[in-house]
Amino acid sequence: MKRKTSLRRLLVGCAAVGTLGSTALFAAEPSADAALKPGAPWNPAQSDRWVAVDGLGRSLPTFDEVGPTRPGKFVAAFYFLWNGRHGDAGPYDISKILAEHPEAKNDPNAPQWGKPYVPHHWGESIFGYYVGEDEGVLRKHAQMLGDAGVDVICFDVTNQLTYPESYRALFKVFSEMQKAGNKVPKVAFLCPFWAPDKVVRELWRDVYSQDFYSDVWFRWKGKPLILADPDFLGGPNLNPGGCQPVQLVPNGKLTQRFAADRPFVAVQFCLPTWSDANSTVDFVLCDKNGAVVQKRDAISLKDNAVNAVRFEALPAGEYEIELSNPQGGRVGWWSTPLAGDFDAEKYPEVASKARSNSGVRWLEARRDGKPENAVRLVAVVPSDDERDQILNFFTFRAPQPDYFVGQTKPNQWSWLEAHPQHEFRNDKGEIEQMSVGVAQNAVDGKLGVLSNPTAYGRSFHNGKEPAPEDCDFTGRNFQEQWERALKVDPEMIFITGWNEWIAGRFDINAPFHGATPVSFVDQYNQEFSRDIEPMKGGHGDAFYYQMISNIRRFKGVSKQESTGAASIKVDGNFDDWANVGPRYFDAVDDEVRRDSRGWGAGTRYVNKTGRNDFTESRVAFDDANLYFYVETREPFVGGPDAENWARLLLDVDENPGTGVNGNDFVVISAPDGKSLVLAKTNGDGIDASAPTTPVEHRVSGNQLELAIPRAALGFGEKIAPFRFKWADAIDVFGEWSGFTTDGDAAPNDRYYYRCVPKN
Repeated sequence: MKRKTSLRRLLVGCAAVGTLGSTALFAAEPSADAALKPGAPWNPAQSDRWVAVDGLGRSLPTFDEVGPTRPGKFVAAFYFLWNGRHGDAGPYDISKILAEHPEAKNDPNAPQWGKPYVPHHWGESIFGYYVGEDEGVLRKHAQMLGDAGVDVICFDVTNQLTYPESYRALFKVFSEMQKAGNKVPKVAFLCPFWAPDKVVRELWRDVYSQDFYSDVWFRWKGKPLILADPDFLGGPNLNPGGCQPVQLVPNGKLTQRFAADRPFVAVQFCLPTWSDANSTVDFVLCDKNGAVVQKRDAISLKDNAVNAVRFEALPAGEYEIELSNPQGGRVGWWSTPLAGDFDAEKYPEVASKARSNSGVRWLEARRDGKPENAVRLVAVVPSDDERDQILNFFTFRAPQPDYFVGQTKPNQWSWLEAHPQHEFRNDKGEIEQMSVGVAQNAVDGKLGVLSNPTAYGRSFHNGKEPAPEDCDFTGRNFQEQWERALKVDPEMIFITGWNEWIAGRFDINAPFHGATPVSFVDQYNQEFSRDIEPMKGGHGDAFYYQMISNIRRFKGVSKQESTGAASIKVDGNFDDWANVGPRYFDAVDDEVRRDSRGWGAGTRYVNKTGRNDFTESRVAFDDANLYFYVETREPFVGGPDAENWARLLLDVDENPGTGVNGNDFVVISAPDGKSLVLAKTNGDGIDASAPTTPVEHRVSGNQLELAIPRAALGFGEKIAPFRFKWADAIDVFGEWSGFTTDGDAAPNDRYYYRCVPKN
């Protein structure tokens, strides 16, 4: 690979090792000195201690800046399984199309576009145009999100598809990584907002009732978490299509009498409020004799939101729902008009044809006590054993689809909102959750399309989207949302999003606010997109490290230990390392190995550079030398004669602007292919004007040790804090993305270990 001459680039990257972190729900974490062994239940990689400077020159905060770890703080990330599940046409990269054909943005017939509704990529991931079952990518995702401090990834199954081919592959890889000794994010599902019944039951039958990889399920408040509204389980989708709003007047009443042919546990209704805020209504459910069996006063309403009243199972029979006493704003009830004049005897037959509802016969509707030739929009949720099992099995959190409305019921979570985001509380009134997003498909304060130039892009802040020339990729939208969430300090922060990448193509007639001649709703281009996963080129990994920085501010970090003096004999024995600390750990089973189909016919991604899997490092020093130790999962493969073999990178001045990629020195193979030397670097690679220094080393099995003269590193009487990392099968003089896409690095990607000597 060609050596690079410039250090100041927006480089692409990712990272590794997982963290799961549910102190209230999982076993206590062992100390940082716990042994790291394959199969161990815990990998004390302590990624929060690692240091890094991103491509924009921003450093990750440390213990001194954010303080110690804070139990009871959790982070979720919205995750997408659908890549490759909706055909393999293309890939059509919107950013590339617009760069080469800017006129295409206003021409839906431009030949560069895929067919209408076909998925288009907003850009290209560091891993290429991958598909959801690519195990090499899934392994990296486990590491990257775990390193960042993400506790749970929530799968998007809101479009009534669960993508089993993708989640099965992910469950398998995440479970393997966990069993190998890594701490990786757990998993949960975010289900359809208004009609979750099909998806929840499918997941119950295929995953949860089968105990399918239960070791990777995320648990919240003692049970597996599912983001679905339990009030909507078992009922039909309440669609007001064909209905008209009937307004409830003060001192008036609207009723609907019906007969249920089987026991039921809830009723649902959809009420318009004409966008009035603070509307409430009283609800009464009576039996056929007029006796009240359920009553709710002042139910809080949001315009056209589905409301549900749940109760213990009621037997089959005749009932009547009555709404009355509207307060705080207008209240109506969506109703379907019936043809012809009212006829009490024919009403059930006519009503059932106009508004069918399985298991229900409509008997009569009244307005202010008088029969009305209409049927109200209401649903009855029947009782069934499977539903009862589901309700008892999960911790439910109802997802709020809207970016502006805020919470409408207890135990509701947001997934994406406009700034300032609302607080979401549990049924105890505690602030439990808030969302943080990179960008929002909103236009003029309404849900819209990201292809509109006034949408809330990555640079949106202070209530407006900057002009194109003033946009950048410092994450102003993201940071503004983080500042709001950090100030409120909830238990859980939900981040949108990680790896959506695609959006279907629509035209100006799309039923979305702010539609453009060529419309894309949830993703569009580099500015108007909301993925954090590093992209190829462009802003690279800037948003990934911004996320990590803010997670550290939210969750705190563990304190770095210092290194004491010790003399090591470089003889391949290694016994003299036994009491040397601290121990610097890396992920297990993370060397790159990839062989998977990609997006598009005939596309395949193959990378077999993974060779030696680093697991643990140590450092010692005495008056003469610095000593380094590294261990691998299996016995070392290759030696100094192998390409890019076991290189040690040293940043002795902690300045990312010196040396190559911030590395002032590198231990590499000598020209003879039998020994190692220390070489000084400059911006072009190895500094040919500086002499190399022989480095004594020994390898035995899966252990390597070496000694570097202090003077060769420029250290005098005292050794200043410095940074180091190991790399195998990686071109350390190339782009930073190689530390993710090739071989193995310890620690991962831009990360370094930091050694603080006790002089």
